[in-house]
Amino acid sequence: MKYLSFTSPKLNTKTLTISGLLLALDILCYKISIGPSYFSLNMGFISTALLGYFLGPWLAGALEMLSDFLNFTLFGSGNFAFSFLIPAFLGGMLCGIFLHNKNRNSVSIAILNFLILIPISLILNTLLVAQIYHMSWEPLMVARLARSIILIFLQTIVLIYVLKHFDRLNVREKLY
Repeated sequence: MKYLSFTSPKLNTKTLTISGLLLALDILCYKISIGPSYFSLNMGFISTALLGYFLGPWLAGALEMLSDFLNFTLFGSGNFAFSFLIPAFLGGMLCGIFLHNKNRNSVSIAILNFLILIPISLILNTLLVAQIYHMSWEPLMVARLARSIILIFLQTIVLIYVLKHFDRLNVREKLY
């Protein structure tokens, strides 16, 4: 059984087409959010998981960086800093490592969400926000901690359902 994948598919016309479609989906999913601004839940985690599922860690990481950049340049969402491309790459890469060409189960999806939401989103992003906006990181960390804990459970449940549906339909096998 293969539990981690460090490979991406070869770049050909089909892979580039799938990459473009998933990149567009990623940009759209990050624009769809539910809830108030201080506790909004966007659907970007689904598209990030699909990038990793179909394209592996390296392409998923690169496309997440491109998605971040395009979201800022096309829609002007917030202030852009190149340092935020690092967490975007790491999130896409982790999705590829945990979801591409491997046997997934609910434990591996929960571990993936924990690794994305706690070290990357909560710690790294909070420290980057604090550094860029010259703020104290402690209040930001406290405010984002409860959100991250809740999101681990929510995103795990949603991703288990979505990925089982894609597996049941054999979507990856039909595409490649």
